[in-house]
Amino acid sequence: MGRPYGFILFDFDGTIMDTSEGIRHSFDRVVDVYHPDIPGREVYERMIGPPLPESLASVFRLKEEDIRPAMKVYRSYYAEKGMFESRPYDGIVELLRALRQAGKKVFTATSKPEPYTRRILEAKGMLGLFDFVGGSDLEEKRRAGKADVIRYVLAENGLAGRTEDCVMVGDTRFDILGAQETGLDSVGVLYGFGSEAELRAAGAGRIVASVEELGRLLLS
Repeated sequence: MGRPYGFILFDFDGTIMDTSEGIRHSFDRVVDVYHPDIPGREVYERMIGPPLPESLASVFRLKEEDIRPAMKVYRSYYAEKGMFESRPYDGIVELLRALRQAGKKVFTATSKPEPYTRRILEAKGMLGLFDFVGGSDLEEKRRAGKADVIRYVLAENGLAGRTEDCVMVGDTRFDILGAQETGLDSVGVLYGFGSEAELRAAGAGRIVASVEELGRLLLS
């Protein structure tokens, strides 16, 4: 890395917004109904970022026939209350404004369903800071993996042939691997839910510790 990027794709959970409180409460509802054999709520950290069906299968180890009903349990709380139990990371609003003022195009590329992402941004008064809000489809079937979401964002904005001008910013290996699969450079952030070891193992192009450091990199 080192060159300026005109198009910046941001992950959402753990990169733009600390959504952990609402997500934990939503997973609590699933635990109350399905009683998965887990050591404690600390496993929830591994479930923030990947598509919801994948997390329910790999961490909660729910049966295939229980995945979709469990998603409904999760979302019954999340859609009513959980999504609003979130806050933008300190300095992120100012960074987004600075990027826009510098002429950058700013997008989300998240495995969170796109309608939820849009509603959260609208509720927090941040929707206007993004040129395009890209996320998964509501059922997380056709467009759930990070690479699929990135391709969707690029296609919708006429950028499929301009990947050299784009960079993916995220906090977990899913963001880094999705960027690699689609030919984008990547930046891993350490203030979210992932770890430095995870990001390095995935091959992040750059790793930054704070929103301030991220701003220096993207605006240089």
